[in-house]
Amino acid sequence: MFQALRRKFMLVNMLLIFFILSAALLGFYVITWLSSEQSATRLINTYMSMPLGEIHSSSDTPHLFISEIDVATYDYIQPLIDSNIFKYFKTSYAHDSFSSSQTNNILSEVVAKDDIAARIRVDDRFYKYQKQKINGERIKIVVLDVTTSTQHLRSTAFTLITIALVSLIFVYFVSKLITELSVKPIEEMFKRQGEFFSDISHELRTPLTAAITNLAVIQANKAETVQSQEKWVGFLKDQLDRLVNLVNEMLYLEDIGSGVETNERINFSELVEQQIKGLSAYINEKGLGLNVCIQEEVYYHGELEALTRLVSVLVDNAIKYTPEGGSISLNLAEAERRVYLTVENSGEGIEPEDLDRVFDRFYRVRKSRSRNEGGQGLGLAIAKSVVEKYGGTIKITSTVGANTIFSVELPI
Repeated sequence: MFQALRRKFMLVNMLLIFFILSAALLGFYVITWLSSEQSATRLINTYMSMPLGEIHSSSDTPHLFISEIDVATYDYIQPLIDSNIFKYFKTSYAHDSFSSSQTNNILSEVVAKDDIAARIRVDDRFYKYQKQKINGERIKIVVLDVTTSTQHLRSTAFTLITIALVSLIFVYFVSKLITELSVKPIEEMFKRQGEFFSDISHELRTPLTAAITNLAVIQANKAETVQSQEKWVGFLKDQLDRLVNLVNEMLYLEDIGSGVETNERINFSELVEQQIKGLSAYINEKGLGLNVCIQEEVYYHGELEALTRLVSVLVDNAIKYTPEGGSISLNLAEAERRVYLTVENSGEGIEPEDLDRVFDRFYRVRKSRSRNEGGQGLGLAIAKSVVEKYGGTIKITSTVGANTIFSVELPI
């Protein structure tokens, strides 16, 4: 599926980039052509307004000449254009590059055309001319040699076409890069989505299977009293509680940041202290060392439940993954209108390739880790959602075989 998506995306990118590049090159050519045409037209108009006798030949003047003929004679020479018609014109040259035979050939082409202004090609050279009737009695013709500008335009067109063709190679590699950068996140999203559905199906299937098994045992012993099957009823309740807790956690994760938010002034210092006290028995049971540094009177405006979950998740996570005899450090401080919370625990640490995934839903660093140890895999996802809800950041750093540090920064 993604290979087909890559091909289509790459084709669209190539066509789009090539179209833009071609449009830019074509625009450059059109501007160059218009500039050449306008320059030639201005020059012809300038000489068209000059009397024939005021034109003097010079090497610095444009390659053009001016011819005049009366209307009656002009009509007379129409059938004679293949013969020598030069003698019927009064001609002045602004440049001495024209011979009599060349002038005759040019005038024959001009007279043969009905257009009052056009381009012609004579003897492998290009000319632009303009005719004008003066006082209804005479016809004035200005002919400008535009061979150099025409060759320049052709050279420009060839160069631009070459650039366009060569750029196809560049466009190919650019499109390939853009395609990879665009499709890779989508592919990764689909991959993670597949893992998410796989994990959630497992999380739901495990307690449901256990509950069904216990129900089957109870059903198989219908003659027994409820009291005599208390063990199986207890197992059933535990699995249903686990299932309800999982659903509630998922709903909370989806609802966080939406709906009406309570914004109360919370003593963050007391909140952290209470969480530590609530888990002190668990900490002592595992024989963990605890180093706590909490700045007094740190206040924060927010939702009590959300901030409680944040602290609870980080502290509970540190306790779970700290081996017996290990240590946990917790620091809370306020500086420059920001609250900083750091939770560090010793232990096996986390591999670098797993650091970017620890906040994903249902993600576990070690798939083989027991469900009881690893929880439901939603805690850190909830912690990240709470932090982002308040515009803060949460980061994780870890040294394999040494420690793991969660750092939270919340703007006040």
